[in-house]
This record gives sequence, C-alpha cells and structure tokens, in this order.
Amino acid sequence: MARLIIFVILVSFSNNAFAQKDKTNAGRFEISVGSGALIPVGKFASTSTTGFEQTVFAIQGDTQYDIQYFSKRNHGHARRGGDINLEVNFLAGRFWVHGLSFGQSSNAIRIESANKYFGSNQFPMEVNFHEKYEVQNLAYLIGYRFILTNSVEFRPFQKIGFSRLTFPFYILESINSPGTTLIHDRDRPKSNSLYLESGLLASISLSKKFDLGFNLSYRFADFDYIMYKRVVPGGSTTLIVPDQVNLRAIMTGFRLAYKL
Repeated sequence: MARLIIFVILVSFSNNAFAQKDKTNAGRFEISVGSGALIPVGKFASTSTTGFEQTVFAIQGDTQYDIQYFSKRNHGHARRGGDINLEVNFLAGRFWVHGLSFGQSSNAIRIESANKYFGSNQFPMEVNFHEKYEVQNLAYLIGYRFILTNSVEFRPFQKIGFSRLTFPFYILESINSPGTTLIHDRDRPKSNSLYLESGLLASISLSKKFDLGFNLSYRFADFDYIMYKRVVPGGSTTLIVPDQVNLRAIMTGFRLAYKL
C-alpha cells in the first residue's frame, strides 16, 4: 500500500511539471535495452521446507488429506537468474520521465532441500523435473532525473503494471518404485499478478544520442495458482492444492539508451 501511495504522489507532481514553462528536453523520446542478473531475496530465495505438508481436499467431495508437496508459498527455492528488458520513455521537461517497460526474467529452482525432505519420508520420493520461474512483465514507469553534469544523471524510478508467471510444473517420482509419479493432472495456465518495481538508474552520456546506464531495483509480485495432484500409474484421488509464488528479487544490470 505504501508503494501505491508514493506512486500516486509521484504522478501528481509530474503532471504539474507539464505546466511549467521550462521545457528543456521536452518532447524527446528515449528507447533503451538492458540485461542483468535477477537475485532472489526473502520469500523467493528461501529454501525452507516448512509448509510442505498441507491439508487439502479431494476434487470431488469434502474429504481432507494431509499430503506433502513442493509448496512455493513463502519459500520459492529460486536460484539467481537473468533478466532482459526494453523501455520506451518520454522525457517530460527537464526532470520527469514517463514510460512503458517490457521485461522477461528466468530463475531455475533449487531442489536440494526439497529432495532431502521427500527422501526421508516413509515413501521416499524425489523431484525429477521442475520448470524454471519464467516471468514476463509490462509496466508504466515514472522517474525523476537528477542531472549532476551534462553527462552524468541519477534517476530514481517506480514501475507499476502486470506480470505473468509460467505455471511452476514439477514431477515427484518414487525412489523405491521408479516410474510411480505424483503429477499435476490439468492444464498449466499462466498466473497473473500486480507488478511493482522500485529502483535507481545511474547513467553517463556516451554521445548526444547514446547513454550507458546501470540499474539497481527491487521487484515484487505474488502469483496464485492451483495444482491438481494425483499418482500415476494406477490412478488415485485427485487433490486440489492451492499454492503461491512470491517474487521478491533484486535486479542489477546495464542498459543502453538512445534518444530520438
């Protein structure tokens, strides 16, 4: 909520800037491409197995079951990944920036803690496959330019928009009975979430047209999804297993911008 309030205040101030007579650089567009590392923190980075055992329901009926599965809620088990992004910005006067941001990131999953947990159970299993966290985002950007010299600039910014996560599909296979697996039994739809990113850009002018910048930002999104788990072959009761991926990550990388 605090981020949303700050975002609204920034937009209000920037709208006032349009009415000012000082139109230095007004009307110029900027296109940038960037890439870097996406470093999981907090819930996204946690490798705890707390919450693996949950009470869930059969798909037909009210029967409750206590089962163990690879829960992502509060413990994402994410590895360091990569990010690529594209921005189209409008330089509003000398100081304010408005823009659109498009990005995609990928983080592999740490399975060591999960497999240690599942392997010690009465019926030992292991994770033999897990999709990466593939996330796409589209966001509105607002920033403020602190111009130190003609060639050096610092730009705090805030992004707000939507993001989409590829279904975090995985397979659990029995260690004692190879081929016996716990699978997701339905379609694998992508999950959507509100997307927030707060950060700072430092850039230096290479020429009148090109800038080289360094980005440091924090990303936030929560993706709800539902698994329908059953054992194959042989069949079993299909269980409804709600879960969530909590994206919490620091992005750091470089970007090259071109002013039109």
